[in-house]
Amino acid sequence: MKLLKWLLGTVVVLFLVVGLGVAALVYLVDWNDFKDTIQNQVKKQTGRDLLIAGDLSPSVFPWAGISIGEISLANADGYGDTPFARIGGADVKVKLLPLIKREINVRTVELTGLQVDLQRAEDGTTNWDDLLNSTSTTTTTVDEGNADTQVTTEVEGSSATIAALAVGGIQITDANVSWKDAMTATDAALSGFNLQTGAIELEKPFDLNVDFSVASQSMDLNADVNGTGELMIDLDSQIYMVKGFTLNTNATGGALPNGELDATVAADVVARLADQQIDVSSISLGALGLQLDGTINVTNLDTEPAITGQFASNEFSPREMFGKLGIEPPVTADETVLNTASLQLALAATPNSAELNDLTISLDDTTFTGKASVPSLAGSIPPLRFDFAVDAIDLDRYLPPTSDAAANDEATTESDDAPAADPDAPIELPTEMMRQLDIDGTFSVGSVKVSNLTTRDIVVPVKAAGGKLALQDMQASLYEGQFNGTANVDVSQDNPAYGVTMALAGIQADPLLTDLMQKDSFLSGGGEVAANITTGGNTVNAIKAGLNGTFNTAFTDGSINGINIGYQIRRAKAAITGKSLPEEQGAVKTDFSSLAVSGTFTDGVMTSDDLDMRSPLLRLSGAGKVDLPGENVDYTLTTLITGTAQGQGGAELESLKGIKLDIPIRGTFDELAANFAGVILNGMKDNITGNLKNQAKALADQEAAKLKAQAKEKADELKQQAEALKQEKEAELRQKAEEAKGEVLDKAKDKLKGFLK
Repeated sequence: MKLLKWLLGTVVVLFLVVGLGVAALVYLVDWNDFKDTIQNQVKKQTGRDLLIAGDLSPSVFPWAGISIGEISLANADGYGDTPFARIGGADVKVKLLPLIKREINVRTVELTGLQVDLQRAEDGTTNWDDLLNSTSTTTTTVDEGNADTQVTTEVEGSSATIAALAVGGIQITDANVSWKDAMTATDAALSGFNLQTGAIELEKPFDLNVDFSVASQSMDLNADVNGTGELMIDLDSQIYMVKGFTLNTNATGGALPNGELDATVAADVVARLADQQIDVSSISLGALGLQLDGTINVTNLDTEPAITGQFASNEFSPREMFGKLGIEPPVTADETVLNTASLQLALAATPNSAELNDLTISLDDTTFTGKASVPSLAGSIPPLRFDFAVDAIDLDRYLPPTSDAAANDEATTESDDAPAADPDAPIELPTEMMRQLDIDGTFSVGSVKVSNLTTRDIVVPVKAAGGKLALQDMQASLYEGQFNGTANVDVSQDNPAYGVTMALAGIQADPLLTDLMQKDSFLSGGGEVAANITTGGNTVNAIKAGLNGTFNTAFTDGSINGINIGYQIRRAKAAITGKSLPEEQGAVKTDFSSLAVSGTFTDGVMTSDDLDMRSPLLRLSGAGKVDLPGENVDYTLTTLITGTAQGQGGAELESLKGIKLDIPIRGTFDELAANFAGVILNGMKDNITGNLKNQAKALADQEAAKLKAQAKEKADELKQQAEALKQEKEAELRQKAEEAKGEVLDKAKDKLKGFLK
């Protein structure tokens, strides 16, 4: 017991001796005499000037600490005369006796007038690089045999814990930090930073209040920020909590939509460092009428941090958000759209990967769902995997009204005099970026309506790797038909390549085209369409000249609506012969039992020689070429009149039955676009004229032959009549001669008798 008292007495004496020594050092020595020494040491260590303009006022008992007046540290060479850092004053004092029990009892910590000037030059160097280059190490010399060896070791701080902490409060007043970046021509300034806390004790909550302003001339931005919250520190359990933290921002400036923005961030944060975990709950982000609430959890802080979180929004109005952003809302055909929207999502991330799950976005009557992931964050463009789906959407509701679309068409027509784009100008593709893409995903739509065309069960797989991008094995159902196709772009080589393969089977043309054009369809019937086209090049002309591949179409039991080919043939014939023709009656169409055509593209020239249309009235065939690079058409339609159905041509075509009419379609794209119907009609006139001339010659030859036969028959008849008359006259003459001869003989006999007498 005596020993314990002796030891305690010894400690008290030692403490008094040390305390008296320290007190003597504080009160008998003028610390301001050391200003020059401190300034010289800073100059020696950093190469910068330290100016201590205020007094150094230390204290010992019962509070050990120091009060400092104005101090400034010069800037690095080449960064101007403004000090790198400056404080107007600081005061820190710790109660001495509690330190023996490892208890820290700090009076209010005060810091006023802090100013920091941060700069980055055009070459990327900063005005604090020189301060970071210095290192602090401990060098010891050990004896290894006969030689001394210097060993550099790192010195760790004491691992002793603080038994208790009590701070009367922290008060930072009027702190300012400026940032100028010559490398990016940007700047920012934090000014009027004030921070104040309540009394701080371990394991007990204390209040925190902060406010400051932020300004940037380069970004034309000004913002006032203030925040409040309640903090708690538990050093033994390594638990740090922030409860009810709220940060409000009021920003203005040209960088912001509509020139202003009010935003609020709130959250509760619990950091359990012993468990290497941070939980952020009750997160609330509010701006522009959007409120986003959720939670975030971080684990494995000291190994491989992993973040998970969930967020959900309120129901907000995109149309109202446009107004708050200072953006004119789009003019839509349906004024009730863009009025309600919401979203929710879950996320997960590590330093090496990221995932977006359970994504749901609702817009009016449409729901968008899906997930996406980035398997690796390495590389400038990380790989992307996704699976997105839309249940049903009517895009026509979101497009401009029809009247506006028509006005746009008129505006386009009026601007036809504007210079056309150069077809030989290079098409700038982001080739390098496209070559780095690694994408594998699927986009599906249950039903979509656009341009009044409804398509269902759409599946669009998207793949990209090695500079090859493809919408591969696309599928869709539309108008009783099934679409399958693939489109791809290949930029792995210097010359970009493109390809399209598609097949459309079982399609009904009439309802499809009627919905698409919002008027009567020009074609009806069930059919199939297929194509396999490739091309390449980096200009429009090169792409046209590089077209190669095939296509084919086939339709059955339909009609070409809007034109009655039989009537047009009759019309052309009437125009030639000068006859009048009554107005066309009934449906204006050309029925067919089958319609098929195929073709081949070779270096931009389409060749087709198998057009075949069969109808009750005629057969239509065609052959020729369409030169896309040369923008020229050389095609011939051949029409064979096979019948005289009243509904498809009338009896007037009887004279043309069995005759083939060749209708040439020749000219440039511009010529045909200006008067395509005129080209067709003129071709009909020319061919009908030739056929009528041939008919007239045939009829004339036939009539001449008939007249010749009739003349020959008459001549033969007259000849026969003349021969009969001749024979009759000869008989009469013979008879008369006989009679005369008899008379003469009788007379001679009489004379002879008389003579004899």
